Amino acid sequence: MEAKQTPLWHPGLWIALAAGLALKAVILATGAATFDADEAILALMARHTLQGEPALFFYGQNYMGALDAYLIAGSFLAFGERVLSVRLTQVMLYAGVLVTTYILAWRITEDRWAAAAAGGLIALPTVLFSTYTTATLGNYVEVLLINNLLFLIVWDILSGRSDKPVWWLVAGLLAGIGWWGMALVIVAIAPLALLGLWHYRESLPWQRIALLVAGFAVGALPWFAGIIGSPTGILADLSGARVVDPGGGFGPRVVSLLLFNLPALFGLRAPWSASFILLPVGVVALAGILLVLVDSVRGWSAGTDYQRIARRTLLIAFAVLCVLFTATRFGIDPTGRYLLHLYPPLVLLIADWMHRMRPRQAALALSLPLILGGYYLYGNIQAIMNTPPGLTTQFDPVTHIPHTHDDDLVAFLDAIGVDRGYSNYWVAYRFAFQTGERIILSPALPDKTDLAYTPSYDRYPAYTDEVNAADEVVYITSNLPQLDAELARRFDVLDVSYRVEDIGPYTVFYDLSRAVRPAELGGW
Repeated sequence: MEAKQTPLWHPGLWIALAAGLALKAVILATGAATFDADEAILALMARHTLQGEPALFFYGQNYMGALDAYLIAGSFLAFGERVLSVRLTQVMLYAGVLVTTYILAWRITEDRWAAAAAGGLIALPTVLFSTYTTATLGNYVEVLLINNLLFLIVWDILSGRSDKPVWWLVAGLLAGIGWWGMALVIVAIAPLALLGLWHYRESLPWQRIALLVAGFAVGALPWFAGIIGSPTGILADLSGARVVDPGGGFGPRVVSLLLFNLPALFGLRAPWSASFILLPVGVVALAGILLVLVDSVRGWSAGTDYQRIARRTLLIAFAVLCVLFTATRFGIDPTGRYLLHLYPPLVLLIADWMHRMRPRQAALALSLPLILGGYYLYGNIQAIMNTPPGLTTQFDPVTHIPHTHDDDLVAFLDAIGVDRGYSNYWVAYRFAFQTGERIILSPALPDKTDLAYTPSYDRYPAYTDEVNAADEVVYITSNLPQLDAELARRFDVLDVSYRVEDIGPYTVFYDLSRAVRPAELGGW
C-alpha cells in the first residue's frame, strides 16, 4: 500500500470533482432536467418555511422529512427564489457525495488508482444517479451523503481506528436525521448495526450505545414528533401504503427488480425508459459488475480488518435493500430510484475489487472503470441531446411536461384575467411556484390515460380552498385528449358553455358560464 496521506490533496479527487461539476453544469445549462411538481412542492415548502410556515414532512404525506426544503430555503436566502437555487442545493450535496466516496475508497484501499476510479464513477455516473442528484424528489442526495458519512465514522469505530465517544454521538445524530429524511438511510444503518452487534457480541459498550441512541433521538426528533401526531399514518407510509401496486405481490416485484431496477442501478437503462442503452456495451458493463459482486462475496474474509468490515457492510447493504424492495409495495416502482443509494456502495466495491485485482491483472482492473465511465457518459450525453424528455423523473411520458409553453400559458391566463382553476398534480404545483403563488390551481383532475385520480395528490389543501372560493375558474389539462373529451361531455351535460384554447401540451377550458366545481362533474 502507498504511504498514508490526506486524500484531499490528491489530484485525482479534484479532477473527478471538476468533471462531475462540469457534467452538472451542462445538464443545468441545457435545461435537460425538467422542473416538475415534486420539486415544486419542495420549493414551495422552502418558500413557506421562510414565511414562517415550516413543515415536518413532504406536503400531504407522513414520511420523507422536510430536510431538503430547509436546505433549499437556505439556498433561496443566498441565491433568490428560483429553480436554479433548488438545483444548486442538490449540486452542492452531490459534490459532498463525490468527495466522501473518494475518501471512503482511499480509506479502504489506500490506492490512488482505485480512489480515482471511485471518484470518476461518481463524476460520470449512471443516468439514474445523474437524474436524481440533479432534480430533487426530497432528501435523496442528503441521504446519499449521510450514508457515506456513517460509513466513514462507523468503519473507524469497528476497526479500532477511532473509538472516541463523540463519534458514537455523531453517528447516532446523523442516523436520526437520515431516518427522518428518508428510510433509505437503512442502506447504512442496517449493515452497520448488524456488524456492530457481531463485533461487540461478547461485551456491549453500553455507555457508548447510550450516546448513539441519544444522538439518534435528537436527530430523529421531527420524526418522533410526527409519529406522536399520526402513528398509523407514518407507519403506513413507511411501508409504502401510498404506492399503487397493481401487481399485488412478491412475483411482480422480483420481475421489477430484475428487469427494471437493477438494470437502472447498473446503468443499462434510463429511469424513464424500458429500452437499454447501447446494449452490446451494456452487456460488457453488466458482466464486469457481476464479476465485481461475485468476487467481493468470495473475498468476504480477505484483507485487513478495515477492508473486511467495509466489504461486508457494502454487500449486506445490497442484500438488505433488495429484500426490502421486494417485500414492500415500493418494489413495483420501475424507475430504479429506490435502489439509488446502492450506487456509491457499488462504486466502492468496484474500487476495492480494482485494488485487489491490479497486482494480478492490471489491464482488467484498469479497463473496467474506464469502460463503465465511458458507457455512463454516453448515456448522459444521449439523454441531454434527446431533450425532451432529457433527464426526467417521470416514467409515464404523459406526466412529463416540458417548459416550452409555460410562459405562453401564464400570458394567456393573464390576458383573460383568471388566476384560479383546476388542473392535475404535475401542472398545479409547478405553476404555483413559478408564478410566486399568483396563479393557484387545485390538483383535482386525473393525470393518467385511464383517467384514474389520486386524491392524495392534493398535497396542500389551502390551494384547493382558494380555488373553491373563486368566482371564476379555468380547467387546465395536459397531454390528455381523453380527459379533454370527457370534460367537454360533462360540461355539456351540465349545460355549461365554455371556450377552449390549446397551448402546446395544455388545453384550457375557460369563460365558463358559471364556476363549475369538480364534485359536480362526477367522480374519476
